[in-house]
Amino acid sequence: MSTQLAQIAKKAKLDRKVRFTSLAHLLTPEFLKDTWATINRRGAGGVDGESIEQFESELEQRVREISERLKAGTYRAPPVRRVDIPKGPGKSGTRPLGIPTVADRLLQKAVARILEAVFEADFCDASYGYRPGRSPHHALRALREQIVTQKVSHIFEADIRGYFNHVCHSWLQRMVRERIADPVLLSLIGKWLKAGAMQEGVLRQPKRLPPGLRERRQRSTSEHDRMQRPGGATEQTRSEVLSHFQNLTATPVRAVRSALIVAVTHSTHSW
Repeated sequence: MSTQLAQIAKKAKLDRKVRFTSLAHLLTPEFLKDTWATINRRGAGGVDGESIEQFESELEQRVREISERLKAGTYRAPPVRRVDIPKGPGKSGTRPLGIPTVADRLLQKAVARILEAVFEADFCDASYGYRPGRSPHHALRALREQIVTQKVSHIFEADIRGYFNHVCHSWLQRMVRERIADPVLLSLIGKWLKAGAMQEGVLRQPKRLPPGLRERRQRSTSEHDRMQRPGGATEQTRSEVLSHFQNLTATPVRAVRSALIVAVTHSTHSW
């Protein structure tokens, strides 16, 4: 973690109510280059067809361009390239995957690093999804410790179907604003949520709610509020923010992605 991010993390931990109003200045060419070292080199290209190798060959110029567009307020989030990939072993069907362009992936990762520095101070210790230095192995180790050291009566395993496809954007943005008040970062997140997905040459935009359907919106998640861009780095961090505010932990151990594993002890619940 860089010195600036460490200072932000320290401030977030010392004051759990502080809202950060100035963070976008961190998105310098140097910070983007530092973030580039964390990018997966095996990732596929997005809608513009540019590869990791092509972007890296012009890295100095490209990070300057991104930084300049951010300062000028002219950065536009491109749609992700949507592909359907097979689900995991033992599961039938496919799941959608959104692949950002290389440049957008880099910026998302940079913003995710900033969000992590702020929100890591708030996340529950029992939460393991999309967090730095944590993995499914850590979640299983913690679950095992719960089972061995406490009187566990039940173990529940649940999977939230289509998690990234059904996250309410308005609630997600509201929760991010609990800690983030930087207008540039909030604008970027809004752009990514609205950018849509390109599949087989067709751009699919999140649909807007027609007038007069507010009551219906309260009863069910409307189509325009559903996540259309699974796959980006900020998507993962924002999903962890949402899970934190939903307060899913009683005596649980949350694993990664949309899985939820809960060990219920005699001392906390009677079922």
